[in-house]
Amino acid sequence: MALPDFPVAGPASTTLAGSLAVDGLRLRACGEHDLPFLRVLYRQTRDDELAATGWPEATRVAFADQQFGMQHMHFVHHFPDAHFFLLQRGGRDIGRYYLDVSGPAWHVVDIALLADVRGQGIGTALLQATRAIAPAVTLSVAVNNPAAMRLYTRLGFVDEGEAGGMHRRMRAS
Repeated sequence: MALPDFPVAGPASTTLAGSLAVDGLRLRACGEHDLPFLRVLYRQTRDDELAATGWPEATRVAFADQQFGMQHMHFVHHFPDAHFFLLQRGGRDIGRYYLDVSGPAWHVVDIALLADVRGQGIGTALLQATRAIAPAVTLSVAVNNPAAMRLYTRLGFVDEGEAGGMHRRMRAS
């Protein structure tokens, strides 16, 4: 399936990326050439869930690929003004950070890290850097992701209720 392109990043994206670059991280605008990495990243975020299905590997790969495509289309369509950043550390692609700054509260559309760099404070540093320059920050968290919910609560986010389906909306001022 052909996926839509990321929105064209302008100078504001470069400036924002520089403001959020903390703890040896480099942020840069995602492009079509990043889609293979982003597919792998998406798959890693779903590995535990997919392992529990008992499906053959080929089925898990096909399912994750389809879900990645649908998620990508959703993000690009519903957040056309968002900044879609690829995260790098030491020249290595390690994650993504999608941030919509178009409203009165900046919305973290998505944050995802490779399995081997999770738990090292990267998400915390990004969210703290975002909160330092944003008027307010919102995000949605899956109800089946208690580790993320604990992190966001520790960072001062407050549960504002259901965000649709299996997600809770959180806000920090």
